[in-house]
Amino acid sequence: MQTGGYDVVVELNEQIISSFLKLGHCMGKFPTFSGSYTLPISGVPESLEEFMVIGYEVSLDKAPEFEITSGLSLKMSIRGQCEFEVLGGITFSLEVEFTMDLVPSFDQATQVFKVDFVSASIDDVELNDLFNLPSDVITKLNEILSIAMGEYLTDDVTSIILSPILFSTELPYMPPGEANKLTLGLGNVKILSPQVMAGAVNLLGYTGGNINSVTDFTDGNHVGVGVGEAGIHRVYDFWWQRTTHPKSVTVTGSHDFDMPSFVDWIDEFVDWIVAIGTLGLVDVEVDLMRVWADYGATIHFNQLDFDLKPANTVELSGSVTIDLWCKVYAQIKTTTEIFWGLIEVDEDISTINPFDLSVNGITINLENATGKVEINTSNQLTVDLLSADVDIPLSWDLPEFILDWVVDWAVDQVIENLPPVVLFPAIIEQTIPDSTVTVEATFNKLVIDEPEALVAANIETSGIGTYAPYIANKDPEHMELHKRDCEWAHRIATRNRAYFCEIEKALAAGFNGCAFCLPEYHTG
Repeated sequence: MQTGGYDVVVELNEQIISSFLKLGHCMGKFPTFSGSYTLPISGVPESLEEFMVIGYEVSLDKAPEFEITSGLSLKMSIRGQCEFEVLGGITFSLEVEFTMDLVPSFDQATQVFKVDFVSASIDDVELNDLFNLPSDVITKLNEILSIAMGEYLTDDVTSIILSPILFSTELPYMPPGEANKLTLGLGNVKILSPQVMAGAVNLLGYTGGNINSVTDFTDGNHVGVGVGEAGIHRVYDFWWQRTTHPKSVTVTGSHDFDMPSFVDWIDEFVDWIVAIGTLGLVDVEVDLMRVWADYGATIHFNQLDFDLKPANTVELSGSVTIDLWCKVYAQIKTTTEIFWGLIEVDEDISTINPFDLSVNGITINLENATGKVEINTSNQLTVDLLSADVDIPLSWDLPEFILDWVVDWAVDQVIENLPPVVLFPAIIEQTIPDSTVTVEATFNKLVIDEPEALVAANIETSGIGTYAPYIANKDPEHMELHKRDCEWAHRIATRNRAYFCEIEKALAAGFNGCAFCLPEYHTG
């Protein structure tokens, strides 16, 4: 069992983590941090105190890079920019590379992976030293920078999101309100390999699971979600007890017949009535013009039971009760003759209702029912009914072809109106909170085994153009890159726009910097 006995295990490949760090950087989730540091020197005259204050502003010029180390710890490499202001107005700028130690967690409130920053260490500093500062001054600036970065990444930012919303707690066809959402508990996180980390939670008060038994089932995909069968049953029970989906349905139908056996039956019936009333002196010729039936049923559904099987199949069992009625009509033309046809007396068209039948409370058992587990268009794990043996015991005295038609229709209505078997809510939400960015999941794996269901998918995002700081003209005759607020960027036709969060990627793709807004990257 790859889910380790938990209800839900979500797994994340470091590829998607890096993608979401870039997305967060592009969306401005790493804000500019500014502050000041006062040199700890005592006895400074009041007139010189302003020279003891060093101002700084820290920002990230590149998206952080995430790494799961061979020792199965989490680190993040960050390249930032820092500007110092000293002596009341002299400005120094530098670039700095530093490494963050991280603690991963799976946020139960939002169903996303996140990391908390623990500590920062500076790896490299490049100082734009126009003033030939002494080495001890540079050392002191390094010290201040270390303090600034530490505060920025452990006090101000504190944590960042690494994943999309990996599953929902809202089930379909449910009344609004927190009481009708799945409750989560007992969250554990484990780094499975230098590529994959996992988070495990339980649903609806369950407390089992062993995080050390969880294994990688992503198969190289960005995201994996595994759901234990016991958890699936609790979800379905919870849903059935609260759902607004109708548990009974009333349906009606009508059908025209044209069957020789029915014609023979009407002829015999009418001839018998006429012969009794006229002692055989009257002859009635009957032409059958139309035969039809109106019918209807009220179907009451009970909760189904199911059992996960290999090959993505499910065995279903249960029963429904049905109230069924049927009215049969015949439209006939009668020509009445007397004296054995010597005199034609009358011709008449009429409708008769030879059958008006109903029965309530028939129990119908679903036998040998099988279904296939699928991910529907809303990314929900559901069961699609493939086949079922349904038998409706009816003792109606009807011509066989009418009885067969009504029974087949009723069976179809039972199957077509069967409430959905909801195994799990939406996997991988389609929107990122507080943004216009959307997520599209391509599901490449759906494996059902008896103890669990395993899903894996790759993730793509769209809508980043709302946030990207660079806009390129991909028309082959232009191929220019602009800052977002550049006048020339606004003139690019929508169909020719390409968006970039990092200037290096745009340049690598062959775009030339705008002569007005990016002259340092303009090559003529």
